[in-house]
Amino acid sequence: MKEELDEKESEILGIMFGDGSVRPTLRSLKIEVSGHKVDDRDYLLGHVSGLFREVFGLKMRPYYRRKENSMVIYAYSQQVGLELHEWGMPIGSKVRAILVPRVSVKTVPFIRGLFDTDGCIYRKYGPYAQVQFKSASRDLMNYARGLLVSLGFRPTAVIKDESRFKFYICRQVEVVRFIRVIRPANKKHMERFKAVLKGF
Repeated sequence: MKEELDEKESEILGIMFGDGSVRPTLRSLKIEVSGHKVDDRDYLLGHVSGLFREVFGLKMRPYYRRKENSMVIYAYSQQVGLELHEWGMPIGSKVRAILVPRVSVKTVPFIRGLFDTDGCIYRKYGPYAQVQFKSASRDLMNYARGLLVSLGFRPTAVIKDESRFKFYICRQVEVVRFIRVIRPANKKHMERFKAVLKGF
C-alpha cells in the first residue's frame, strides 16, 4: 500500500471524495464520477478522463441520464477500485463512511479535485466572490478545512446546513489567492469567478 500519493493521484482522490463512487458489480467494481451534463461535460470528458487514463490506463466512458441534467463517466476495474479503496475511498455508499484519506496527499491537487466537484464560487454581494465547500461528510469538511489552513487560508468554521456540512472562504483577498493557488480545472468555476468580478 502506498504511503503518499503523487499530484495526479491526489487530485483523483479529491475528485472521488467529491462526486465519485466505487460500487460492486457481479464481476468487478464500477468507478464513476458524476456531474452536470452541460456545466461539467468538458471537465469530465477532458480533464477527469485524462487523469484516469494517465494514472491507471483506464478509459472512462460517458453516460447521459435521460430526462435529467446529469451525466457520469465510468469504467469497470477491480484493480483500480481496490487501489482507490486503499487510498480511503469507500466501496458502496459514502453516506456513512469516514471520508478521510488513508494515505498522505499533495494538498493543492487534492483540494483542486474536491473543489472542482464538490465546491462552488458565487457572488457574495456586488463584485465580491465567495468560495464554498459542501459535503454530507463532516469528516471530509474538517479535513479539507485543515488543509486550507495549512496553506495559510482562514476559512470559516464548518457548519451544518440541513443534511450537509459546509464552510466558506469569504475574504476577497483570500478568494483571489485561492483561485491563484488551487488553479481549478473545472472551467465553470473560473467563468463564475470572472463574471462576479465583472459585476454580472
